[in-house]
Amino acid sequence: MSAENWHEERDRLVRLLKAIETGKVTHVDEEDLRELQAATPENIEALKQRLAELNDRLSSNPPL
Repeated sequence: MSAENWHEERDRLVRLLKAIETGKVTHVDEEDLRELQAATPENIEALKQRLAELNDRLSSNPPL
């Protein structure tokens, strides 16, 4: 499996958050856990925080 770059991770998180908002996704994987966890306000907030970090990184590092 290849590693995601920041752009790919950001795009995946955007798709995931939209799917959660529409109800198409109800469970997410969490670090160090071997099974899906129900989407909660806490883990949704963690996804949004990671997305904000990626957006900050990518906006400060424009493509060459």
